[in-house]
Amino acid sequence: MSKPVVATKQAGLLQFPGILHFTVILVISVIEIVGLVTWLRLHTGEALTSVLGPFAVPQLQQLMSQIGRTAFAGVILGIFLLVEHVITQVDQTGKFSAREFAQIFVFSVIEVLIWIVWLVLIPINGIIAFVFFFGSLFVEHQIADNVKKGLGFLHFSSRGSRVFLGLIVFTIAEVVGAVVWVAAASILALAIGSIVEHYIARNVGQIRE
Repeated sequence: MSKPVVATKQAGLLQFPGILHFTVILVISVIEIVGLVTWLRLHTGEALTSVLGPFAVPQLQQLMSQIGRTAFAGVILGIFLLVEHVITQVDQTGKFSAREFAQIFVFSVIEVLIWIVWLVLIPINGIIAFVFFFGSLFVEHQIADNVKKGLGFLHFSSRGSRVFLGLIVFTIAEVVGAVVWVAAASILALAIGSIVEHYIARNVGQIRE
């Protein structure tokens, strides 16, 4: 007699992941927020010593002079995002490989470039900046979800699927939080956007379609 097929219940977009995983969500959100705030302060011209405090060693000042403030701020942001994404991957999958690290490094660099270009576009045309920011972050989020699930790097979920809907929802959360943060200097908006993003992203990472 053949065994009955048991359907696996998929995670809901707002399903509570448990205390441990929720704590991880808060931790990676804090890492992202600190990285973004540090990046913006450096990018907009604040002195290295006032941003990094005791970590502003002469070697870093020299590096910033050599590669330029924008690139230096981007490197700092990239370090924070890389740490955030590695923790997310391990929490989501319980494993980690050199291949996954290489993929995470690539999409972390992509995300840094997205934030930089978005900031540059804002004074040029706000609407173009918003459309670029949302569209490019959506693609980056899709790539990150693919890496979690071991799918092709540029695999795209079908429109109308729960994965697609989830990606749209948490991309909106991050974009709105970031826009309000930059426009109104609201760290609270950035924090809410980041937590909602990572909360839903973890649930989306559990959905297989």
